[in-house]
Amino acid sequence: MGETRVNLHHLLEDIRDSYPFPQEEVIITELVANSLDSHASDIRFIVDPEKYILTVTDNGKGMNKKELDGYHNIASTTKTRGVGIGFAGVGAKLSLLIAKEVITETASGDFRGATTWKLENDEKAPWKYIQIEPENSKMSNYQNGTAVSIFFRYSNSVLLNADFLKKTIQKHFYTILDPTFQTALRFIYKNGINFYVNEEKINLSEMMDFEKSKAFKIQFGKKAKPVGIGFIRKYKDPLDEEKRGMAISTCGKVIKHGWDWLGISTKNPDCISGVVEMPGLSLILTTNKADFLKDTASLQKYYRYRKAVQEVIEPILKEFGEINESREKPAKELRPLEKEIREILDNMLKDFPELDPLFGRRKKLEADNGVLDDASALEKGTAIEEKDSERTDINNGNIGKTEDVEESEDIKNPKNRLPDLDIDADEQKNGKMQEGKRKPPGLMIGFYDNKDSNELGKIEEGTVWINNEHPAFKKIAKSGGEKYHIVVSTAFVLSGYLQEQKSLQAFINRFLSDWGKEV
Repeated sequence: MGETRVNLHHLLEDIRDSYPFPQEEVIITELVANSLDSHASDIRFIVDPEKYILTVTDNGKGMNKKELDGYHNIASTTKTRGVGIGFAGVGAKLSLLIAKEVITETASGDFRGATTWKLENDEKAPWKYIQIEPENSKMSNYQNGTAVSIFFRYSNSVLLNADFLKKTIQKHFYTILDPTFQTALRFIYKNGINFYVNEEKINLSEMMDFEKSKAFKIQFGKKAKPVGIGFIRKYKDPLDEEKRGMAISTCGKVIKHGWDWLGISTKNPDCISGVVEMPGLSLILTTNKADFLKDTASLQKYYRYRKAVQEVIEPILKEFGEINESREKPAKELRPLEKEIREILDNMLKDFPELDPLFGRRKKLEADNGVLDDASALEKGTAIEEKDSERTDINNGNIGKTEDVEESEDIKNPKNRLPDLDIDADEQKNGKMQEGKRKPPGLMIGFYDNKDSNELGKIEEGTVWINNEHPAFKKIAKSGGEKYHIVVSTAFVLSGYLQEQKSLQAFINRFLSDWGKEV
């Protein structure tokens, strides 16, 4: 009889390589995510550099015997997607790549168990139950919870560096550390979350000087229930590269950072930073927690959130003097082309519905049945005044000093709180069902100058902006081919927002073909 062998080492490497950040950061974020989903309120990192051991303990619900057995199945996950971020459960598994042994202790109700686990060779990762004497237990202070001890082969692992652990937690779980966001997240983490490294509580470091700051909230639906809160700041001096731009966080985990995901450009992007927390997006997280799912329903949800953030961020950036004033609307002779592109897109949205949330709707109506924007609904985004107690900053723990949750003025004084977030409120669309007419897509064309970028264009709030400093645009303009370049650039920009399994080439081919038939 034949035997099927799985190369576990390669499998773990494939999982590791699916993350856009270093392996050591992956291990930390996954272990923390599992602790958060187990309803822990204390998560402790203990480093023993002399014995080459890192232990991560939590006071969550722990695992029963069945769950502990399944925990050792490298090829499976024990989490289900829902409200939370730890559905992958791969932190301890990935540590097998750099550890000589991983010991896991867990306690849940009447069950207490401990196992040892190692990657023996490419095809074997044996584990077994072991007995741990009470005086050596890492769980002696907790009735329930889990402790994972990683025994490294060498002393040079960065995971044995307490400062690295601190900065990684501050970077990836910023909104959990900021008391302002803790008030909004308390329906998920009811008892708050405290992180410790070698018994030192992790806070955010001293705040940097900024010129301007504004807090905001994102709200959906006729009742304007808040689904996101955040702030944006302009600093006097340029920030480090990893601190620039807006971060988007869900359930306390920073998912994306920078300007690319938001699609907005500023005059001084190296001096602007901010964060928006949106718990509802946890439902469409990818396994690596570094992006969002690309199926049609998930993309529609993501773009709806993204557009709402754009709508509140752009007025703030204008107030800060950060919107590039060189952008302009198309010349009068290009208006017919803009109309042609709208008509092509309107026909294509039936096959590419994930693009629909990127655009507004124009006043001219066409017969249809479906969702009509509700004129009585409130705006999706609102800027609000920021209290001194809310002044914090983001990234790698270098901005904003937090206090203990129980001592925060934001917790004590309800008047200072940003609103609680309704994780289901995003399902209430800013409209109402009725029979009647549907507005065609409100796509518009504009221009901007960015000679330092290779991008053909970008989309912001329903407008496709063409980079008229792109070398291709400048070359083709000499031969009078601007219109074709605009159409190609528009198709290329929109193709970046398709559902993952759809062909970018097929979309662009169809877009250009339909435009050719219109001419």
